[in-house]
Amino acid sequence: MDFIKWLYPGIGVKRWLLMVVAGFIFLAISISLITSYGILGLLEFKIKYFIVNFLGMDVFWGGLFFLVLGITFLIIGFVEVIRARSIYQEVFLKKGPKIVVIGGGTGLAVLLRGLKEYTNNITAIVSVADDGGSSGRLRSQLGMLPPGDIRNCLVALADREVIMEEMFNYRFKQGQDLEGHNLGNLILAAMVDIYGNFEEAIRQTSKVLAIRGKVVPSTLEHLVLRANLEDGSIIVGESNIGKTKSPIKKINIIPASAKPVEEALEAIDEADAIIFGPGSLYTSIIPNLLVQGIPEAIKASPATKIYVCNVMTQPGETTGYTASQHLQALIDHGGKNIIEYILLNNQPISDSELRDRYFADNAEQVEVDHSRLARIGVKVVEEEMLDENALVRHNPDRLARAIIKLLLSKKGSKLSFFERFILLEKIKDKE
Repeated sequence: MDFIKWLYPGIGVKRWLLMVVAGFIFLAISISLITSYGILGLLEFKIKYFIVNFLGMDVFWGGLFFLVLGITFLIIGFVEVIRARSIYQEVFLKKGPKIVVIGGGTGLAVLLRGLKEYTNNITAIVSVADDGGSSGRLRSQLGMLPPGDIRNCLVALADREVIMEEMFNYRFKQGQDLEGHNLGNLILAAMVDIYGNFEEAIRQTSKVLAIRGKVVPSTLEHLVLRANLEDGSIIVGESNIGKTKSPIKKINIIPASAKPVEEALEAIDEADAIIFGPGSLYTSIIPNLLVQGIPEAIKASPATKIYVCNVMTQPGETTGYTASQHLQALIDHGGKNIIEYILLNNQPISDSELRDRYFADNAEQVEVDHSRLARIGVKVVEEEMLDENALVRHNPDRLARAIIKLLLSKKGSKLSFFERFILLEKIKDKE
């Protein structure tokens, strides 16, 4: 089956396979002419006639000519066929589905790491409401949009992810002005200064990292988050919202009239799938839905709309939340018909020490409450997608595979037969 993949349309390898075949034929001709064994029968007589009467060569020199020609064809053909693997990968990714992912933070980066193995046509629409840490300092000192979540997504989509992750996520540990800053954030800040605006800085950094896809902010306006709590109090600032003890009732952005980036709207309009999360519900995902025009564009899009629910609750933001409460919060802020599917992990945590550590921090595995989900009317898809290391997160490969399988199973998909076949083959390779 691997060999058949080399014959897929657009790979450009069939010509080189033909050249290899021609090389062997020329070698057979040269051996026949030089040795006079007559292994080609009547064909040999016609070749000799052609060499003597049309090329004006002696038969021996004609044999050497075909020997050189055959060796040349074989070398060129084999070199290009060997390159077919990388060519296949490049062409396959270009033909992959158009997927828009909406959110921010490390959760979105996990998803992007998995999806980039299936397609180059990824657009990450990222929140710009961060006001803490290195991003917050650059935002207040330089007046730029917070680069942290953008940086995470760029690194996740980078072709050389491991090297770039080490470099871009390096955090300075000393120096009065440098301590606490990420190198990647500083690079983005420098790019803003060089190119004059945040959008162009992202584009140029994307080229440096050779990313598979693109990353765009949901808006170019400086957003401030405001949370209305159940106890009637109000908290302002993304970095403060996660510290609340009272449940969140509603999130707003300031200014409420923030306009979307046109590139984000175009990506939503052309998408085959729109994915929300995983990530911080109120501070990474929902702020994107409060930018004017984005929820309307999502509802109008024929794309498959999937919410990837978090594996764990988040202290302060979603303490005690079930799967249906996560989903309902999205609908309350983005409107009805914004989600078709909710993708849930149904794999329990096997490491009891890790589970206890989360419990001590007032976090637990998100409960899948099927009855309430059924009342909301969104289709439920469950898969084993857990990754247990120092933290409990989605496994990038399993998560991406679950999303691609869901896209392939949906009736009325815009994917062509060829695209569906390629994706199914890729899933088999990953399993």
